[in-house]
Amino acid sequence: MDIEEAIKKRRTIRRFKQDTIPSETLKKLIDYARVAPAGNNIQSVEYIIVESPEMRKKMFPLVNWAASLPEELRTPESGREPTSYIIVLVNKKIKQSYYDFDVGAAVENILLGAVSFGIGTCWMGSILDEKIRALLDIPDFYEIKHVISLGYPD
Repeated sequence: MDIEEAIKKRRTIRRFKQDTIPSETLKKLIDYARVAPAGNNIQSVEYIIVESPEMRKKMFPLVNWAASLPEELRTPESGREPTSYIIVLVNKKIKQSYYDFDVGAAVENILLGAVSFGIGTCWMGSILDEKIRALLDIPDFYEIKHVISLGYPD
């Protein structure tokens, strides 16, 4: 798939098949994020992959699904939930004034990379970040910016 096709094919997906995404594929997506532009190449953006069934079940209620949409279009039904999550963090110890640009570029690389693997994504900013912090034992020097929900589109 060329870049133009990936850009035009990318859509927000909120319903997923329950097929597992290989761990190696998720790691490749993180690598795509790593090579995104970063101001002064500071690399303040970091990631946590959530893929175990137990942790996915705990993560699911900690993200809000398109609150502006009607309920039937919002939250995936049982059996159509994401099969993985990527938590996007900024390390505040090395945070810079324009890290939001870095986050945006990195997330877009993840989203476009996912399309190339046939994986659907939902980039989520309406999250219960302090509950996610507690669940994943994320130190306070990280700011939780976004959650990306992933799975094969249903």
